[in-house]
Amino acid sequence: MSRSSKLLTFLTGASATCLLVAVTPPTAADPAADEVFTLSRAIPLPGTQSLVSFDISDVDPIAGLGFYALGDRTNKAVDLIQTNNLALGVTQLKEDFAGATASNDTSGPDGVVFVNHKEVWVGDAPSRFWIIQVPPAAPNAQTFTVPNGTNKRVDEMCWDPDHNLVMMANNADDPPFVSIYSTASPPVLKKQIIFDHTHLPSFFKDRASNGIEQCQYVHRRGKFFLAIPEIDGPGDNSVAGGVAVIDPISGDVEGVFPVNHQRCAGPQGMAIGPDPQILLGCNTPSGGRVLSTKPDDPGNHQFRTVIVDDQNPSHIIKAFANESGADMVWFNPGNGHYFLARSNAGGGAGGPEPNQLLGVIDAIALKADPSVSLGVQGAPNNHSVAADPVRNLTIVPIGRNKNVCSQDPGAPAGIDARGCFAIFTAPSDGDDCIAEGVPVMEVNDAGPSFLRGKCR
Repeated sequence: MSRSSKLLTFLTGASATCLLVAVTPPTAADPAADEVFTLSRAIPLPGTQSLVSFDISDVDPIAGLGFYALGDRTNKAVDLIQTNNLALGVTQLKEDFAGATASNDTSGPDGVVFVNHKEVWVGDAPSRFWIIQVPPAAPNAQTFTVPNGTNKRVDEMCWDPDHNLVMMANNADDPPFVSIYSTASPPVLKKQIIFDHTHLPSFFKDRASNGIEQCQYVHRRGKFFLAIPEIDGPGDNSVAGGVAVIDPISGDVEGVFPVNHQRCAGPQGMAIGPDPQILLGCNTPSGGRVLSTKPDDPGNHQFRTVIVDDQNPSHIIKAFANESGADMVWFNPGNGHYFLARSNAGGGAGGPEPNQLLGVIDAIALKADPSVSLGVQGAPNNHSVAADPVRNLTIVPIGRNKNVCSQDPGAPAGIDARGCFAIFTAPSDGDDCIAEGVPVMEVNDAGPSFLRGKCR
């Protein structure tokens, strides 16, 4: 997008205040409207380690140095990258994680989330989570068991800085449930919510029938939002899913908003964009296409992902053809783009897309920019993405043998056989300044406090 068309936005700071203000979108005549993201660096794993099984990632750009974290099951570790100094490579926090078992439901680490800019919370199996200081310190990790779970994992998490709460999902339990914990030391369980008709009779005839997925705390609404891939179906995303809205204080589910199945099958990823946008990463049905009756669906079978309205998540602001197959999605306010880790990318009449993709959607212009190949379809599934909005680095873990990492001419020999952390950037990302939308730490009566005080 053009320099004059970026977002004025800010990141969670000491005041935990959030604001997103959109400016005039670029016109069709703007030659810089399409930004092309390419691999700028490939960071190898330590020693001779490989990356095969991994899960969720997160970024905390204002934890002093800036950190990226990934739940790395292959190496039973949380992989850390210091985003302000990529040359330091990967530091691994190794604990007694479950690792990559025969079942995804019992593997770990899984979800990761930075909390209070000083620690990372990590989901694991069986039904437990870890709290690890960042930067690492000794004594360090603590582990806690989530009650009422089975031997299945704790998966995705989200942090509410306004009320000092973390919500986490036992997505593989049947029925699935979320737990809301305080961030006190030690954490205190405040509420558990089970997603079935017994506990939520007004919303479900049956249950969340294909687990529960990515959650986010939406500061401008003061609520948790949770993606539910399927409601009252056979468990293959062939029935519509929705978005649950949860009050963090009472723990009450205020509503479960269905999402049109022909527009978005299997909502999994969730990214909070400019007010009132929420992008849902739609994963499509298992083994099939969604037939649509919409007149703008040539061929009547296009896969889609959607941006919905956070005041009414059933209202679709924009649907994007051939942008589905995403697990994790991310919004970067530093450059105004959504990023979709499309490890199950689908195609049109020609059949499935042969490559896993990094989808790119401009949040201001509400248009798709060129996708980036993440390697051929099949395991390892490159389904994780996170971005540092201060430095505008989009980070995607790439599993071994995907022929992506070696595109960095500075990468060591044989890197593709091991995998890497791929850093994607666009040419215009390095010239952000206040006029273009520098991230803001907080806003008070005196005006905004900028994270960067001048153009670079």
